[in-house]
Amino acid sequence: MKLFFRISLAILFGNLLGYGLFRLAAWATPQIWQGEPPSSFGMLLVRIGLTAMSFATPPVLIGALAARVAGRYTPWVGLASAAWGLTARQWWPATVPLLPPESWVAPMMLILLSGLVGGWLGGGRLPPNGDALPQVPEVVSSDSSKDSII
Repeated sequence: MKLFFRISLAILFGNLLGYGLFRLAAWATPQIWQGEPPSSFGMLLVRIGLTAMSFATPPVLIGALAARVAGRYTPWVGLASAAWGLTARQWWPATVPLLPPESWVAPMMLILLSGLVGGWLGGGRLPPNGDALPQVPEVVSSDSSKDSII
């Protein structure tokens, strides 16, 4: 029962936080782009990067956080904590130039998959020695004359 309650709370708070951060990104994006046009190509890239990160980062981080809080079923908890992405049909603009009306499916799938990946990554553990990558032993040949180029 305790595990079920813990998983349910992780999913509930993950969805509330995810949707809240999405609404914050939706509010902040016009603030980033208001005013004068970017003064240089670098500033244009900075604005595009800030916009992309504000929308793309929260589902992954929240999926990982919810999976850590739940402690089990990590990929599925990450996916369930991104269930707020199912609301995409309500907040997707009715007309977007060059896109068909059912384009809301793409952001919904990206949000759900980001939560799944975040939950999967949140469940990963480092090896006991602390190395992020396994060490490959070096093969040392006793006859180095075969390897010479000359």
